[in-house]
Amino acid sequence: REIGDRSGECATLNNISQIFQAQGDYETALKYLEKSLEISREIGDRSGEGTTLNNIAGIYQTQGDYETALKYLEESLEISQEIGDRSGVCVTLFNIGHIHMKNSEREQAIMKWLSAYSIAKEIGLAQALSALDNLAKQLGGSGLEFWEELINK
Repeated sequence: REIGDRSGECATLNNISQIFQAQGDYETALKYLEKSLEISREIGDRSGEGTTLNNIAGIYQTQGDYETALKYLEESLEISQEIGDRSGVCVTLFNIGHIHMKNSEREQAIMKWLSAYSIAKEIGLAQALSALDNLAKQLGGSGLEFWEELINK
């Protein structure tokens, strides 16, 4: 804060919120994220805004408030699409898929994950591909081949 690095301040606030979230103190975690979101908007950091919205959604998802989580994820997705942040779009689609699955909307979840897979494959997002590989196995598929088979249907 003292050196005027507002983007760095946002990242730090996000990191601090993760500590509180890990301790189960969601109220304090949300306060840090709300401050980060406020700063991101003040300085026009759309990427930071999208990331923070995703993190806020994660807290609501952990608490079982899927409706609120989805609202934040949809806002994050819109921002990521507007600024051309393909990685952000991929991560957000992945997270939206989890919300749909929690809501017993399996088909919608798979459609979101399939879109995330296509982007992750296209841009070489190894972490997302690994998560999707594990997810496919949980769904009864054979890793990334599961997504390829769905694409080719």
